[in-house]
Amino acid sequence: MKKVDVSIIIPAYNEAKYIGACLAAIKRQKFAGTYEIIVGDGDSDDGTQKIARDYGARVVEESFGTASGGRYVAAKVAKGRILLFTSSDVVPCNIWVQSIYDMFKDRKVVWGVGNVRPFEGNIVEHIGAVILNFFAAVLNHLGLAYVNGDNVAARASAYWKCKGFNPRLKTSEDTDLGMKLMKLGRFSFSHKATVLISMRRVRKWGYWNFMMFHTRNFLSTHFWKAPSKMYEPIR
Repeated sequence: MKKVDVSIIIPAYNEAKYIGACLAAIKRQKFAGTYEIIVGDGDSDDGTQKIARDYGARVVEESFGTASGGRYVAAKVAKGRILLFTSSDVVPCNIWVQSIYDMFKDRKVVWGVGNVRPFEGNIVEHIGAVILNFFAAVLNHLGLAYVNGDNVAARASAYWKCKGFNPRLKTSEDTDLGMKLMKLGRFSFSHKATVLISMRRVRKWGYWNFMMFHTRNFLSTHFWKAPSKMYEPIR
């Protein structure tokens, strides 16, 4: 199997409204190396798979019914030395892949996360993103995994050594992965590797409900190993 530098992995289920913008942004990347795009799809029936293939992505189907399952099955067929995970409704900046790749030039770095900003966000959402990025940069360095699955990467060797994403987790699969990777080597945070994330769930739930759910889930995952089993789909 011929290796590539980076495998970009995207879980999806009925994301035809959003995935095209994500893939178009990936195709505009200013990256000197080689990469592939793999979509782990949950049997979409809205044209998501066709859009993905039209952009040159490889599509593999998952049967777990979770975003984590999509990431898991896509990673299993990935050829990249670095696995870069994002979501189907994000829009990466044009130096995203290169900035993530540059983190791993330090051979001691085994995993890392990038910067997030709201897509067409208001002032409250931009302030929230600044806080999230601060937590991601600081808490992971302190040994407390704080991970956003929209922008996380790992060396393939380390990913599989810790058994990767747990495909059965409905929520906190990204935090669970960070907790495992943290035991294997150094963490890095990239301010340059920015993705614009969708605010559709934040606005649907409301700021307070969104913040309280994820705070409780973060604490429950870390201290009781009991992430929420409920996470309503927002289309």
